[in-house]
Amino acid sequence: MARSPSKAVAHAAENDARVIDDASVDGLRQRVAKLEEEKQKLQQLVEYRSRFLSRLAHELRTPLTSILGFSEILISQERLTETQRGFCERIQNSAQQLQQTLNQLSDLARLESGQSTLRHEEFSLDDLLRESCAALARQAKKQDVRLSYEAPSDLPPILSDRIKLGQVVYNFLAYAIARSPEAAQVTITGNEETRGFRIRIEDEGDEVADPARFEVELARGRVGCSELGLAIAKQNVDLLGAVLKIQNQPSRGLQISILLPAVAPDTPTR
Repeated sequence: MARSPSKAVAHAAENDARVIDDASVDGLRQRVAKLEEEKQKLQQLVEYRSRFLSRLAHELRTPLTSILGFSEILISQERLTETQRGFCERIQNSAQQLQQTLNQLSDLARLESGQSTLRHEEFSLDDLLRESCAALARQAKKQDVRLSYEAPSDLPPILSDRIKLGQVVYNFLAYAIARSPEAAQVTITGNEETRGFRIRIEDEGDEVADPARFEVELARGRVGCSELGLAIAKQNVDLLGAVLKIQNQPSRGLQISILLPAVAPDTPTR
C-alpha cells in the first residue's frame, strides 16, 4: 500500500533529523577529543616547567651558598675598610635576595606539580598575624611605612596548615608594604566569620587597573619576578580551601581579603 503524502513527508523529516543528530554527536565527540588532547598538552607543559624551575633552583643553590658563606666570613672575620665592608654587604644582600627568589621558584614548582600537602594543626590566628608583622617590621621601617594589626583577643583557634597560611599572610603583607608610598599606613586585621575567618590587608598605594584580571593572572602564574611570592600565595590560598578577593578601596589603596574555613580541607583544593 502506498504511503500518503503526509506520512512520506514525516518519514523523510524523521530521517533527516536522525542524520543531523548523528552528525551533531560525531562533531561533539571530535571536539571533546580535541579538548582532551589540548588538556594533556597543557598538563605536559606545566610538568616540564615545574621540572625546569626545580632544576634551575637546585643548580644555582650550591654556588649561591658559597657566595653567602664567604661574604659572611669576610664581613665577620676580616679587617675591612668601610668601602670594602660596604661592597661585601651589597654582595651578601644581593645573594640573599637571589636565594629568596630561588626558594620561591622551588615552592612554585612543588605546588604546580601537585606535590604539596597540608599539615593540619590548631593554632592562634592572632599569633600568626602578630608574628608576620614582626617579621616585616624591618622592611616597613626601611620604607617609612607604618605597619599595624588588629584582631580580637578572644579570637578562637583555627585548624589549618600554619606554615602555608604564614606564607600567604607574609607574601601579601610584604606586597602591600612594597607598593605603599612613604609615610603610608598598612593594616592587617583578622576577624571571625560565620563559617571561618577573614583576613584583610589594606594599604595606601596606587589603585590596580583591573583587580579581577590581576587575580586571574596570579592564579595562572603570569606574574613578574617581583610578584612571584603572590603567585605562590594564591596557590596556597587554593590549597587551604580559602577564597581570595582583591579590590581597590573607595578612597585610596588596595584591599586584599582572604576568607578562610575554620577547618582546612583534608584533601587540598585545586
